This record gives sequence, C-alpha cells and structure tokens, in this order.
Amino acid sequence: MAVNQKAVKVLNKIFEAGFTEEKAIAAMTMDDILSMQGITVADITLINELQKSIKGNRVISFLGGGTE
Repeated sequence: MAVNQKAVKVLNKIFEAGFTEEKAIAAMTMDDILSMQGITVADITLINELQKSIKGNRVISFLGGGTE
C-alpha cells in the first residue's frame, strides 16, 4: 500500500496551522479549516475524511489510501 501523498500534504497544512494531535484534528471546526493558509475544496474533503478516520481508528488506512 502506497502512501497517499495528497493526504500527507494536507496533514502538513494541518500541522502548520497548529493542530498536531488527533484529538485536536478531530475537533476542528469549519472555521478552523477555512482559516488555514492555501486551503482548497479538495483539502477540505480530505480533512473531513481524516476526521472520520480518526474517529473510526483508521488513520493508517486513510494515509494508505484505503477505505477501511
């Protein structure tokens, strides 16, 4: 399974915005997301999927591009 490079780039944006823990990422609001520098609609979609993955304990699957 290859690493999803788009997810890694979005993760870097999230880290740069100061959200460095799973709990903080899962709790991000739309206002938090929209305040990030250089955020795109595709990034918002990935952040939403990341939040779902964190809540479902599937972060590694998310980073690998898997659906489960």
